[in-house]
Amino acid sequence: MAIVLSERGRLKFELCFFLIIAFGATFLLEIAGIGMYGPKMLSSKIPTVAMFIPAITAIICLVYFKSTALTRETKLFLACFVISSGLLIFEMVFYPVLGTAGPYPILSVVTSFATLVLVVILNLKDTWRSNLASAKLSFGKNRRLFVILPVLFSLAYIIALLLSYSLGLRLPFLEFNLALFFTTLGLPLLTLVISWPIFFGEEYGWRFYLQDRLFALFGGYTGVVLVGLIWGLWHAPLMLMGLNFPNESFLSANIVYLVYTIIVSVIFGYAVLKTGSIWIAVLLHGLIDIIVNTGRVYISGADTIVSFLPIIVILGIFAIILLRSNVWTNQKTGGENERVTP
Repeated sequence: MAIVLSERGRLKFELCFFLIIAFGATFLLEIAGIGMYGPKMLSSKIPTVAMFIPAITAIICLVYFKSTALTRETKLFLACFVISSGLLIFEMVFYPVLGTAGPYPILSVVTSFATLVLVVILNLKDTWRSNLASAKLSFGKNRRLFVILPVLFSLAYIIALLLSYSLGLRLPFLEFNLALFFTTLGLPLLTLVISWPIFFGEEYGWRFYLQDRLFALFGGYTGVVLVGLIWGLWHAPLMLMGLNFPNESFLSANIVYLVYTIIVSVIFGYAVLKTGSIWIAVLLHGLIDIIVNTGRVYISGADTIVSFLPIIVILGIFAIILLRSNVWTNQKTGGENERVTP
């Protein structure tokens, strides 16, 4: 029993350490941004920079607590991620070192793509892939889900946007045009091979470090709700500035957004548990941003609570279906931590 209690104590300490750094660094950055830019902070680079903080915090924790997940292959990838992320942040905030190709800084494009290629190479050999698994950096198992889940998730989101438009809840920014929506999706989808560090920046913190520890401490069902709540509350300074629902009250907007982040956490959490890989969450997160940004232009704005309700309902049904899986009560977290007695 003493061993179990010791393990719970370690996990709780690691969890608190992670949350204090992640929330502290993010809130300081965004509050400083609010002071400098006011409401215009949302259109600055600060929200994008903040997206890297969860993963950087997770890496700091892995190193500080001497995690067994830090194999040679994992260290190599994470070092490359930190370098490419630091360069990307510098070029976004200051200036592109080697100029740009269209809107993209050339050096950041090269380093981001090279780091992604490194991941692919490290997944080719069984030994290397096995050494990435405990850090959820391998491509995992059930790889057909890398196609099935993103397709189903994207269809659910698009159907919800179409429902919002058809019910007259919100008009798109431009004239409704479904053909242009699908046509315009192409380029952002292609750029995921260079923009992936932004989405990895959030997902490695939430769906690997945070999720593994919360699931080990509280079980799957309670854990996934807590992940969603923490993820949503982490956006509080941005919500204060009108993120997603600029014309709604802060309280009502946050309640709806917290429901949304819990629902999405169920979908993302299921995907990571079934595959054992963080990369499916990175892909799904990238799809959200692409579909939302393109959908606002051609399908539905969905930037009021009423117009957002179809998204809550459709994705909520999707999440409820996934909650029926036995993956939530499995006795393994699929990561570096074994489940301890809640």
